[in-house]
Amino acid sequence: MRKLVLYSLTAAIAVGLTACGGGGHSAPPAPPKLEDKFGTAFGRDFRAAPNSTPAPVKSGDVIPTDPAAPPTPLR
Repeated sequence: MRKLVLYSLTAAIAVGLTACGGGGHSAPPAPPKLEDKFGTAFGRDFRAAPNSTPAPVKSGDVIPTDPAAPPTPLR
């Protein structure tokens, strides 16, 4: 009977330690911030200090629009 209790206790400790893990597992990567999804360096420019030097205009920053074009229908 004593051996059964000893084996049960040993098994419970082993299962408990196995469940804790503790080695080599890293957290999943954090998703990118919303402003980082808008294009090259937009997130960096968006998070810049308010009184910092303005970022130079790059190709693709300004999207030309046609005011005479028909409006895009909303869903």
